[in-house]
Amino acid sequence: MIRILTTLLFITASNFAYSQFRISAEIQEPTEKRAILVLHRDWVGKEEEYELTLNSDNRFSFITTIKDLAYIDFYYGDQSLHFWIVEPNDEITIKFDPKKFWSTLQVDGQGSEKGKYYAEHQNKFEIANDWELQVEKWRKLPLKAYFEKLDEEQAKQIEFLENYQNLSQSFKDTRKADIIGIIQNYKVEALSGDQYTSLSPDSIRNSLKMGDIPPVAQAASLEYGNTYLNLIDLFIAKEAIRRKKELTEVDEYNFIKSLYTKKQISQELGERILGFKLQNAIEANGATSKILTPAYDYIGFVQNKTYKNYINQLISLQRTLAKGSPAKDFSLRDIEGKEVSLKDYKGKVVYLDFWASWCGPCIYDMKFAEKVKEHFKNKEVVFIQISIDNEAEWKEAVKMYDLKGINVRTDDNSAIVKNYAISGVPSYFLIDKSGNFAVAKVVDPSDEEGKTLISQIEEVLARNE
Repeated sequence: MIRILTTLLFITASNFAYSQFRISAEIQEPTEKRAILVLHRDWVGKEEEYELTLNSDNRFSFITTIKDLAYIDFYYGDQSLHFWIVEPNDEITIKFDPKKFWSTLQVDGQGSEKGKYYAEHQNKFEIANDWELQVEKWRKLPLKAYFEKLDEEQAKQIEFLENYQNLSQSFKDTRKADIIGIIQNYKVEALSGDQYTSLSPDSIRNSLKMGDIPPVAQAASLEYGNTYLNLIDLFIAKEAIRRKKELTEVDEYNFIKSLYTKKQISQELGERILGFKLQNAIEANGATSKILTPAYDYIGFVQNKTYKNYINQLISLQRTLAKGSPAKDFSLRDIEGKEVSLKDYKGKVVYLDFWASWCGPCIYDMKFAEKVKEHFKNKEVVFIQISIDNEAEWKEAVKMYDLKGINVRTDDNSAIVKNYAISGVPSYFLIDKSGNFAVAKVVDPSDEEGKTLISQIEEVLARNE
């Protein structure tokens, strides 16, 4: 997830196909000066995270453009709003006291009916009577009775939604899909147990009440799509048992594609699930020859242009990072203010570590990375740690963890972040003496307590000796 910094107002470039979305906030008795807003435009692609700074009146305003319905998360201190649906042309204002968040939360402006619905749903189903706590009790019932309780809860929440006034049909369809996804996922979870391995996919499908949801809303809904992802993973596990071997990524791709060619899922939902799976595979392992075959097949038939463009761009970007491709140069300042450029280290092996102080896995890996650095202390290997923290947090963390090697920082929407396709931290790269990417995937420093990474670096180091 990439954090994009902003101050009072953020405005993206406009596009005739897009409409404006605006959210403003007024915070009473603020406990801190910053808030975080996460925008989920689609489920194939990257979420966008914005850091918002309150002005002297304890307000902020965020403006962007969106083409279709989207989701937002909002974080302020220990309070948050999770996966609220927003629509083009919404202009929402929220007011609250962080010490009494839900009792003081007010939502006004165009599109505010959605916020009022969410707040009332929260009070009715999560505060006054926490239905998810009830689920823990229902789990102890026989399976049939447990599923009946879930279906009753689903009906109550859908009835509350359908009786709510002044909501668009698009919102109602997608929100209904979210409710169904959340609740029916408990059934998928139950049926994934070892005692139900003999159940056929048809039996499992027949036990779910997925409702009559328009295909566009199926694909747009966070929770509906997630439940189908879990359901398909269950089916893939059953298929592996039937074939008596693990399915490859290509096998999984063909299996999922067959579900909607057989009309067992809608094409819209199938395109989303396949795109999501391809995205994860390419980001995890690069644009390998094995994954390119299904990826190009997907690009050839997918109707959703956003998905198609994203997978195309991801392949192109990953190819620039492939083993043997030249690593793009960068120039950053170290803690003393000295300029550090990648080109200065040509002729040496360079290890790049993108990290942040708030990233638990980054900090965990670092203690093993220090052992690796010590091993190569007098060899032609350079270790460059690139933080995406702000300057104060970066300097404090370097001192706190006593990080050896070269320490530099960058903003997390900078050119180097884009050039190296940093979608999350930690991210590691090995660059050979010629300035090219040395391996398809760098092992984590924590693997075998650093021994695997040492072996990988030694192999690269020996290539031109």
